[in-house]
Amino acid sequence: MPKPSSPPKTRDFLLRGLPQELADKLKVAASLHRIPMKDYIRQVLEDHLDQLERKGITLTLPKGKSER
Repeated sequence: MPKPSSPPKTRDFLLRGLPQELADKLKVAASLHRIPMKDYIRQVLEDHLDQLERKGITLTLPKGKSER
């Protein structure tokens, strides 16, 4: 019987001070894509990071720093 895989490591972020108009636009954009706002924001961030990496920008922390 195969071992159950462990869930991926995640971090929680709380976005404070987000202008209400921006939050409202994010909510509308997420609903247009028919996905939860959390998933929409995650996708937007992943797409942005992919763009930076395609430009040759390294986005890794020095060893030991990412395990906090």
